[in-house]
Amino acid sequence: MQIRLDPKKPEQLTSQLTTQFSSPDAVPSSWAISGDDPLLTTEATDLVRSFLRQQGFEERLSEATDRSFDWRGWLAEANSPSLFASRRILELRLPTGKPGTEGNKALTAWAESPAPDTAVVLLLPRADRTMMATGWFNAFSNKGLVISVPELQVSDLPSWIMARLTKAGLEAEPQAISVLATKSEGNLAAAHQEILKLVHLPRKDPNAPITAAEMQEAVTDAARFSPFQLGDAFLAGDTKRSLRMLRGLREEGEALPLLIWSVANAVRRLPIERATEALRELGRIDTMAKGLLAEDPWMALERLALSLSRSR
Repeated sequence: MQIRLDPKKPEQLTSQLTTQFSSPDAVPSSWAISGDDPLLTTEATDLVRSFLRQQGFEERLSEATDRSFDWRGWLAEANSPSLFASRRILELRLPTGKPGTEGNKALTAWAESPAPDTAVVLLLPRADRTMMATGWFNAFSNKGLVISVPELQVSDLPSWIMARLTKAGLEAEPQAISVLATKSEGNLAAAHQEILKLVHLPRKDPNAPITAAEMQEAVTDAARFSPFQLGDAFLAGDTKRSLRMLRGLREEGEALPLLIWSVANAVRRLPIERATEALRELGRIDTMAKGLLAEDPWMALERLALSLSRSR
């Protein structure tokens, strides 16, 4: 079974689990939580832990895998009874999402024939097609529960921030929310930390909504951009955001070929004439990136962003 968490309302996961598994005997032994955003996946994991504790899983053991991980030993330990509690959680972090041949066998064996009173919880990166095609992933999906944690869309960030501010007992002007959204785009953990910091911010009138000026002064710029979203930004027509993303990715040392690829994938959705023109320019930029044209590829990408924005 698979559940897709709503990143705007992660707390709904608890009610989903309670409804789906109404008795302790119905709780699956195989769990997997899959996602790339550190804050959202951590919160989803906390909700799962809390739910399992309510079902009597009082002991929790955590491990992380690496190339030398002993899968046979882990499976033997998972099948042995707990020494300290009647029910226990075995968390297993797979940083790459690739357990290898022995891991595939061990995880599949567990899902197919789990020990009683033990819940195995896998902590995974975002599941791509390769991962979802593996035997162990399908075994966990068919016999247990896989929780997919998608990233929050940029358009949902202001409402997400407003909800978090309200939960923290704060209120902010729309312009102030916009400031925080801009400074924390792609980095929900930073936005969360800034909101916690705002709770303790000395203010002349603590009951008044936080202004844009106060927010600008209080928060740091912690935006983190994904190269895979650059093409969509170019096509959205928001020149300011496109340039900010491009310059941020450059400062982070992102590889130009990946950015060119991202934009090329996006511009193919344009009408044929505009797509052909943009792809031709991207070809020139790729030549610049390889040092075969004496021009600055970063400046050329910025010009392309401006051009696409004006042609909308």
